Amino acid sequence: MDKKAMGSEEDASDNAPSQPNDLSPEFTQDEINQMDELILSLSKESDDNKRRDRLAGILDKELADASNSNNACADGVLEKAVLGAEIPRFAKLFQLSLDSIGEKVQADAREVALEQQQRTLNNNDGVSDDAKDGNEEGHAFERVKSQEELQLWALIDMMVQSKTRVKLHMGSLGSKGEFR
Repeated sequence: MDKKAMGSEEDASDNAPSQPNDLSPEFTQDEINQMDELILSLSKESDDNKRRDRLAGILDKELADASNSNNACADGVLEKAVLGAEIPRFAKLFQLSLDSIGEKVQADAREVALEQQQRTLNNNDGVSDDAKDGNEEGHAFERVKSQEELQLWALIDMMVQSKTRVKLHMGSLGSKGEFR
């Protein structure tokens, strides 16, 4: 794994789940922690295009490296790649960490949304029915998305992008296992 792409430890400190390694015995705790840091740093990128470009570069590099190492024989001769081959180790770890972090961020976002809803209800208690749907002039209030909600949407976007990239690299994107 490319350590430069992993992000800093500061990025991971907020939401870093401590994943038990017994769920993923094929990965070391250090690998899991590095992947968590990478996913957290990507999910906190507010610019969708920058995040997508960075993730595409990381996935393309790691999946190409995995493909090259899987296709090489001991004597250095390349074997023919087989469609439906095993999912690369990097992709498995990425998905494992993405799922774990996604669950934590979803729980955090749900908690923040409930707090915002409660504050809104408390603020509306002394307001007339006409003004409850907006401010004094009757204009509706625009709900602002929390950082947790924005991060959750980024994680969903990353999940879709990663699954598509893995299928692309494995040659199974398209109908009946053929790339089209």
